[in-house]
Amino acid sequence: PARASLRPSPPSSMESNKPGFPKKILGNKLEDKHLCNCCHNILRRPVQAQCGHRFCSYCFNRTVSNGPQKCNACIKEDIFEESTSILKQGCAFPDNAVRREVESLSAVCVNENCIWKGSIKEYEQTHEGKCEYMVIPCPSCKERIRFNEQERHNERECPERTLNCKYCKEPFHFKNIKAHDEICPKYPMICEGCAKKKIPREKYVDHIKFCSKFRTPCRFHVVGCDMSVEKEKIHDHERAYAYEHLNLLLHYIMGMKVSMEGLQPQGLEVAGHKLLDTTSVPPVQGATASSSLSTAGPPGPPVSSGTFENVVCVLNREVERFATTLEASNRQHKLDQDKIEALSNKVRQLERTVGLKDLTVAEMEGRLREMSATTFDGVFIWRISDFAKKRQDAIAGRAPAMFSPAFYTSKYGYKMCLRIYLNGDGTGRGSHLSLFFVVMRGLSDALLKWPFNQKVTLMLLDQSNREHIIDAFRPDVTSSSFQRPVSEMNIASGCPLFCPLSKLDAKNSYIRDDTIFIKAIVDLTGL
Repeated sequence: PARASLRPSPPSSMESNKPGFPKKILGNKLEDKHLCNCCHNILRRPVQAQCGHRFCSYCFNRTVSNGPQKCNACIKEDIFEESTSILKQGCAFPDNAVRREVESLSAVCVNENCIWKGSIKEYEQTHEGKCEYMVIPCPSCKERIRFNEQERHNERECPERTLNCKYCKEPFHFKNIKAHDEICPKYPMICEGCAKKKIPREKYVDHIKFCSKFRTPCRFHVVGCDMSVEKEKIHDHERAYAYEHLNLLLHYIMGMKVSMEGLQPQGLEVAGHKLLDTTSVPPVQGATASSSLSTAGPPGPPVSSGTFENVVCVLNREVERFATTLEASNRQHKLDQDKIEALSNKVRQLERTVGLKDLTVAEMEGRLREMSATTFDGVFIWRISDFAKKRQDAIAGRAPAMFSPAFYTSKYGYKMCLRIYLNGDGTGRGSHLSLFFVVMRGLSDALLKWPFNQKVTLMLLDQSNREHIIDAFRPDVTSSSFQRPVSEMNIASGCPLFCPLSKLDAKNSYIRDDTIFIKAIVDLTGL
């Protein structure tokens, strides 16, 4: 079985495009005759120059690529001769005897925690560049990670990984998720008035224009009314607060008047004369007085200053009464506002609680759906609907892989799932449907035999029951894919070339009603 991987394997070292093997793979058994005189590592594809010194094929070709060079080893050993110590193209030959000697040496892997052992030849052919414990830099964030953790790092940890917004589907870097949420035109918002949820940001302004529950400032806020009122209640508010609005308007106009008079120096003088004219009693003299009173009957008694004092007292009492009423009204208004604020906070708190409940219910529904699909006999049928859309998502790279629900060999047995690439993975990318088997961490793992060693059969079902596509494998018990899991799931293992995509594109009975069925059978023999 082939193992799922994120990218093609490194170039084979059989192509002689590498310098020597690292010295550490020989431990303490290192001998100078096995070292390259250029890179000073263990010889890889050794060649011998006419001066007798040995080099890796790659190192020698790189040295002479810019023309003939003096042999540094000859110079160092003080045996330099013009006739033999010049390195150039065509003056070296493959040293197959030393190559066989080097390739037969016992080697160990230099990567921490790796227990691989074998010959240098086996190291080059089967282990070098493929060790799961090899530490490599992430191409995106440059963090150093293990080779076997690339997929998990790229999908879950890399701060530079690209995600698609679940609202607008636009790609963005993971670290920019908060900034994107602030500008996403499809981001769901909640109306503060009617509490309607999931209003896209781009439609929010249009919504509040017509929402009768949305609170808007009172029209008299320009003269001091600081209340916000639901649109449908604005007329009720203006009727109920007519006195307060007029009072605010009066103060505003008086303030404007004082300001305007303050701009005219003669204003105060004119006002003073008017006051004197009002409070002084004009003398009644001759025809002038009688003519001025001819329409009002006989002249009355002069108006005394005491009369004006009484009028002022009455006006003061009225002002005080209105002030007292206004103060009581303001107090009640403040109490009402506090109550409204408290109730609003309670509503917001209840909305948050309901939102959390909704999330919990959705999570529980998901678990229930998963549990309803779970089997406990090692046989599992995975129904994949909306096949065409999911295939397009895989081709576009939005969702290249899908995991099935978990299934078990028994109630307390191995926990497993399937992973499918609808546009292929690894050697099958773009040409095949790739199907893999995954051993997951289960609650009963401590009671089970490890490594996992049960035969696995994978099938794409023909919905006319004529010709199922079948592949089967026995686990490689040395692979980490089948050891006891230390994380949520092991690396997937299975069939990158499971089914040619051309078979699915042609007329067939594997796809019906835009749905396919995948079946997995785990042999329970010996359990």
